[in-house]
Amino acid sequence: MYQQDYFIRVIQEFFLALSRAINQRDLKKKSEAIHDLYRQYLGSYEFYQNATTEEAILHIDTLYPEEQRYQRLEMLAELYYAEADYRTTPIAKTLLERALPLFELVDRQGGTFSQGRLDKIDSIRRRICRQDD
Repeated sequence: MYQQDYFIRVIQEFFLALSRAINQRDLKKKSEAIHDLYRQYLGSYEFYQNATTEEAILHIDTLYPEEQRYQRLEMLAELYYAEADYRTTPIAKTLLERALPLFELVDRQGGTFSQGRLDKIDSIRRRICRQDD
């Protein structure tokens, strides 16, 4: 019970910190804040930038208890999604292509409905299609 309450607070803190990072006007500060969020909540920024989606999922599966996995995967998807907003097209597309299957997995398996997540899935699909044109 206490661990669950603690983890709920961790998730809330993550989303508050992500919101602050996204709202940074200075691009360098925004990038640094998002990199810090990777390190703080998931591990090595460099690992997640170089890992395939499957490797990232496996990594999270081995690092975190089962009851935290889908939330951690969603955190990673949120970070990819946020980072794609300020990166140039080829990198942004790659980040969106990494975020999409994570959001879809969490939506199918995570057990929690989120209209915001569904909206992001739809947005990612549209953005990827636009970049393919």
